Amino acid sequence: MSSRHQAANLGRRSFLGLGLAGAGALTFLPRTVMAKTTANDSRTLGFFNTHTNEILKATYWQNGAYDRSAVEDINYILRDHRSGDVYSMDLKLLDLLVALHRRTDSKKPFEIISGYRSPKSNATLASASNGVAKRSMHMDGKAIDIRLRDVKLADLRLDALAMKAGGVGYYPKSDFVHVDTGRVRHW
Repeated sequence: MSSRHQAANLGRRSFLGLGLAGAGALTFLPRTVMAKTTANDSRTLGFFNTHTNEILKATYWQNGAYDRSAVEDINYILRDHRSGDVYSMDLKLLDLLVALHRRTDSKKPFEIISGYRSPKSNATLASASNGVAKRSMHMDGKAIDIRLRDVKLADLRLDALAMKAGGVGYYPKSDFVHVDTGRVRHW
């Protein structure tokens, strides 16, 4: 089943679009596809999945509580794109992303390089690269590899490090920053 067909069957999901020609098209996304604060302290995240071309804007926290449906939508877009497996992402990771987005003052959605990874996908990647941990936090829904189109990668790294909210990995050759909700460390 194509990702376009899957998204068409999502019904209540608030996916904004599929089939973008590439990340360059993100320039034309509305400012609302981002993490932001409103008067009632809602938490909204915007994502672009670089592997499936899906776009999502979801307000996952409002009126003092997590919105289960929005969290499910986020879990879906952060799924293992290799296997299709969906996993419950750490809510602290979502909150970390909101704080990071606010800190960078970005107007763009997070571009997802890797969200959840199934054990099988992680093992395949780890066997092919020394840069992938055999017991990656991606398998626990506590890590994400990202970039923001309007923030220099080095600046995104520095902002993530300054937060001291978990692990931060810097991969300039691959054009992403890893953040996780584990102990504070960096590489």
